[in-house]
Amino acid sequence: MVTYDLALPLPATGDVTTSEQSNLASAAETAGYDLVLVPETWGREAFTRLGYLAARTDTIRLGTGIVPVHSRSPALIAQAVATLDELTAGRAVLGLGLSGPQVIENWHGMEFRPALRRQRETIEIVRQVLSGDDVTYDGTLFDLEHFRLRFEPLRSSVRIYVAAQGETNVELAGEFADGWMPNRIPVSSLADVREHVDRGARTRDRDPTAVATIPWVTTCLLEDGERARDRCRETIAFYVGAMGEFHYDAVAEHGFRETADRIRDRWAAGETEAAREAVTDELLDEIAIAGRPDAVDHLFERYEGLADTLALLPPTTASVEEVRETIEHVGSSIA
Repeated sequence: MVTYDLALPLPATGDVTTSEQSNLASAAETAGYDLVLVPETWGREAFTRLGYLAARTDTIRLGTGIVPVHSRSPALIAQAVATLDELTAGRAVLGLGLSGPQVIENWHGMEFRPALRRQRETIEIVRQVLSGDDVTYDGTLFDLEHFRLRFEPLRSSVRIYVAAQGETNVELAGEFADGWMPNRIPVSSLADVREHVDRGARTRDRDPTAVATIPWVTTCLLEDGERARDRCRETIAFYVGAMGEFHYDAVAEHGFRETADRIRDRWAAGETEAAREAVTDELLDEIAIAGRPDAVDHLFERYEGLADTLALLPPTTASVEEVRETIEHVGSSIA
């Protein structure tokens, strides 16, 4: 029995349909998960799917996990989460992040920088809008006045979680967010990185304990334990090798630079299988929970005292059936 909450980030790949994602969300609710997070990359849009899930779930919290702050105006993000909160009778959470220059500039056609400023102003504006009061905001990027939300929000505050890896961004989460979502930061380094959250909170005279930690941990539990570990290796190799500096740095800067370099070099050379093989067992157990369900209790236990909610992220290569099997194993043996 774990003492932290459990979240399911739904698969972000294009081959998992909205209907299949809805079935996975229902399975998570039945299994005792506390939160479902809906991703948004360059595929299906997040809030439409959340509305669909709102009609098909009863108790589980629903949120974005994540939407980039560049893809909508801050006011529209606030409108969307206020609408979701109304639809779910107060079950909404908002997960925000920067994404990266590749997606923001080449897909959304927007300048990525100043990304941290945009994130900060987005959080501040969302909070103002949800308060139900008139919105007056004089920022570097946004100036708003003479408007207020056209309906009374169900709640005047929705929890805002920020996905952050770099030191400055992590401090920003401590300053302005209700929760910090690290992804693929080795569990042995999590407490040290969390100190930046606390530092950011103190600069704003906030109680650091009011900012939750929600680690995203690539997770696959299958009766075929080696297959489960291979699935997680495939995802780790892809993100470290192909998805830019943020994901590489999360591993390299926390004790695994040599391994990260080997993964990236093999991937750049087109040797994807060699890149996967370069993901060592040590690294795998630091940033993933993978194997037979009766052999991973010690990996869940490592997050005791560190995580307020543990987001069990399915590998990108896992089939819908493998994601469902993982959910069922978590429900029967952990939740």
